[in-house]
Amino acid sequence: MHDSERKQRLEALQVRYAERLQDDVQTVLAQVDEMSARAGAADMAELEALCDALQRIADSAGTFGHESLSETCGNVARQIRDWLDGDLLPAPYTLAALLPRLQQGAATLPERGDASVSAAPGETLPTRLALLGEDRGRGEALAASLDALGYTCRTFAMHEVAASIAWAPDVLVIDEQGMSRQRWCDEWTAWPAPRPHLLVMGGDDAFTARLEAVRLGAEGYFMPPLDVSLIDRRVQQLLPGPVASPLRVLIVDDDIELAEHYRLVLAGVGIESWVVNAPADALTVLREERPDLALVDTRLPGCSGRDLVQVMRLEEAWRHLPVVYLAAGSDVSKLALTRSGDDFLGKPVDDDALVATVVSHAQRARRSRQAMGRDGMTGVLTYEALQELLEVEFARARRSGAPTSLALIDLDRLGALNARHGHTSGDYAIRQLAERLTQQLRFIDHVGRYTGGAFCVVLPHCDPEDAQRAIERIRLQFQAQPLGEHADIDVTFSAGVASLHEAESVESGLDVVGRRLYRAKLAGRNCVLAEG
Repeated sequence: MHDSERKQRLEALQVRYAERLQDDVQTVLAQVDEMSARAGAADMAELEALCDALQRIADSAGTFGHESLSETCGNVARQIRDWLDGDLLPAPYTLAALLPRLQQGAATLPERGDASVSAAPGETLPTRLALLGEDRGRGEALAASLDALGYTCRTFAMHEVAASIAWAPDVLVIDEQGMSRQRWCDEWTAWPAPRPHLLVMGGDDAFTARLEAVRLGAEGYFMPPLDVSLIDRRVQQLLPGPVASPLRVLIVDDDIELAEHYRLVLAGVGIESWVVNAPADALTVLREERPDLALVDTRLPGCSGRDLVQVMRLEEAWRHLPVVYLAAGSDVSKLALTRSGDDFLGKPVDDDALVATVVSHAQRARRSRQAMGRDGMTGVLTYEALQELLEVEFARARRSGAPTSLALIDLDRLGALNARHGHTSGDYAIRQLAERLTQQLRFIDHVGRYTGGAFCVVLPHCDPEDAQRAIERIRLQFQAQPLGEHADIDVTFSAGVASLHEAESVESGLDVVGRRLYRAKLAGRNCVLAEG
């Protein structure tokens, strides 16, 4: 979603909420007016309903910029809650005293129809990378690879430095090959503020060369063969945002406008989120989207937020999912005392506090999850972790009857590549294949390092025919991808695909998929077989 579209949606949501708020406030005022005009005291059920209506306004109004009304309704709700907790039924004149306070809060609202949606501002451009160097062909090959990852790239020769400055890149990548360091150092020193982030593709691997680059402000230093994935990873660290793999959040709140506001605020910093208004739908979204964190309202229809979290954590997969409660009214003090969940935010929720809390907990959870059982070079599952996962998925597939497929993928002629261009090139090809698999497969699929340049992929809820089509699509993309600076080298892979849910055991499933990989190699390599 472009930033302009997100802002438009937020503004439209503001208008929609303002219309709803006018109706909610008028309903509350009418309730208080009617109850205060009676001869006798209100009953407990009426007071409970009034308290809930006031608390609902208090929880959401501040988020949409109506802080005064939010505070007034929160104070009145607490007063009524105290009466209810003390089994006190206020007299009509006592309720009548609440009316001026609520009317004063309502007076801060704009007249119906005053709000408007402003024109959309200019769209935000993707991250810009300028590639500065004398080898135009090498620069264009690198630019093509980075463009495929979602960046906007342009190449410039050294005599085009002025043009590169005018283009205002977010990141400047300097290729030292074919030029003296002194020349680009002079140009970089004269670069006007604000400067972009500086990355260097070095021609000298010596410590002194790296030290000089650091002193000039370099934040990344790469030696050939050019590893696009390492450059991409460094840029993600320097400029976290839409290029990086987005954090994923489940939002559970029965207030439709408020939940949508949270979603749009998180979208503004590149976080994907899914809104659930009915607690019973939460498990489905968890299983399909596998979020990094859950935002859960403490008060939901039919159950409390803590009840829902306990239901979620009956499943092993969500036992350690971070949960941040959206706490209303007195729930804030209760959560502070019980330390339930990983954190809580008191309603109305400040947008900056929402983003900071979500990012902090979600990133920590993701780093922790990724560090466990991950291969150091590729970031996919280790062989040991893969074996455990295979047993779990095999048992689940046999129990549920859902189709589950295996794919065994192996780089073609890896030994020849290492012999001709060195193990650095071979390692680069392995990392590229791992990255392609993790980027192009579904979020519920699992990739593990099997041996050397071989990977095993587990595809739940996927039959062998669909699995073959998915791996074949990746094979074609991988074949067309240049290998760093060795654009003349064709790097391909072969693969076998088989059913796991129909196998007698994990071992027999691996045996079948291994035989199909072997047949793919005999058939000339660079193909995917799901039969034989």
